[in-house]
Amino acid sequence: MGWKRYLEKNSIKLILIGALAAGVGMAIAGGGIAYADKTSFCSSCHAMQYVAATWQVSNHRQFTCGDCHLPQESIAEKMIVKNQTGIHDTYHEFLRDYPDTIRLSAKGRAIVERNCLRCHAYTVTNTFMSTGGQSCTKCHRGMIHNQIVVKERVSVE
Repeated sequence: MGWKRYLEKNSIKLILIGALAAGVGMAIAGGGIAYADKTSFCSSCHAMQYVAATWQVSNHRQFTCGDCHLPQESIAEKMIVKNQTGIHDTYHEFLRDYPDTIRLSAKGRAIVERNCLRCHAYTVTNTFMSTGGQSCTKCHRGMIHNQIVVKERVSVE
């Protein structure tokens, strides 16, 4: 029996098997994405344990690492950045060469800034921050990960 005849005879079966394989693949990928978006996954690296501990006692502990550190505009952009940062972090975790103080890259800072403004747009609407070009993290960088000591607590919301 030739390939053409085999495909004609079994086309429905092959389509169903392909659809089933695609469904299983999507379920596995979705489960992996959901798992990798959890803070427990991010904080499993040695270098992120302090960062996770300080986040856990912050006012933003209800959000995952990805809520702040990954783009939220599109799932495609989010997955691309997640993969890039995951490869970067795994590389440095393997080499154990993270600096004592982990700093955001320029790209990472831009993502965090957009996410700050996405959630706090109403808060900054009638302030100098609404004109653009300002940095949320310049003044509030220690609010989540405790990198600066604030002597007087200022309530933002």
